[in-house]
Amino acid sequence: MKIKLYGVRGSLPTPLSGSEYREKLEKILETAHLEFKTKNGSFSVQHFLQSLDPSLLRPVGGNTTCVYVESQKGEKLIIDCGSGMRELGNDLLKEGIAKGGKIKVLVTHTHWDHIQGWPFFKPGYIPSVEIDFYSTIENLKERFDRQQNPENFPITLDEMMSKKTFTLLKRQKTVQIGDFKVTPFLLKHPGNCTGYHIEENGKSFLFCTDVEVRDEDLDEFAHLRENFGKPDMLIIDAQYSSEEADRKIGWGHTSGKMAVRCGEVLGVHKLVLTHHEPDHPDEEIIRMFNQEKGSTDLDEIVLARESDTFLL
Repeated sequence: MKIKLYGVRGSLPTPLSGSEYREKLEKILETAHLEFKTKNGSFSVQHFLQSLDPSLLRPVGGNTTCVYVESQKGEKLIIDCGSGMRELGNDLLKEGIAKGGKIKVLVTHTHWDHIQGWPFFKPGYIPSVEIDFYSTIENLKERFDRQQNPENFPITLDEMMSKKTFTLLKRQKTVQIGDFKVTPFLLKHPGNCTGYHIEENGKSFLFCTDVEVRDEDLDEFAHLRENFGKPDMLIIDAQYSSEEADRKIGWGHTSGKMAVRCGEVLGVHKLVLTHHEPDHPDEEIIRMFNQEKGSTDLDEIVLARESDTFLL
């Protein structure tokens, strides 16, 4: 199972600002200048890039939540339709999806940052493409229709010529979706949000975007472990610092420190922290990540960046 992140921001797409780009560029040039001097003029661009600090090598990314999952047999599953879905659609076109293909889409909830990429998903306009939506939302199609009301967007949902179906899932009930066993469960978030346990060939991960976890909520993750065992990976909302989380009770998001505790309760091998705050520039996200992860027995904690790919 391959998992690729196409959007890791929360709440709002966040393009890299001009000032932040300049700051990164200055640091890269300063680092290159120092290495050039140290090596007496002998300088390899490739070696320099390989040794460059990850925070400078590529940005965290500004697109909102969209995750691509591919089975060993090549079946395609998408989780959420944030702005990262546009680039995913472009990649699928390069791979030949326009010749005819099937795509499964899981939707966690319909806050704008999790559906706004759908109207820009080019395979959705191709008659030979079949797209099956799955969610625990009874009126999911109606919500997508509203997003593309002519007052909001020039093309309606029904005018997108792909073949589309909408299937209602029940929380805590496992279903087979192609090659994947999928179990939805409730997450604590304003208006509710659905998390997903996704399994293929004995490997599994939990996707828990948009969830507010405090001390009293850790029992819910203990129950998830009872139900699913130890997942190989947890991808979880870590939008806030601990201080921000204490100021924003009821806003529906989790601190990095509490996200780490969730990973510990579940006993996962890999923890991926995502749904980054749009007001945080990359440097602040990285600083907060290093501060919040603290000391833990978890095997690996990853700061989610766009294009990160994991194999389970």
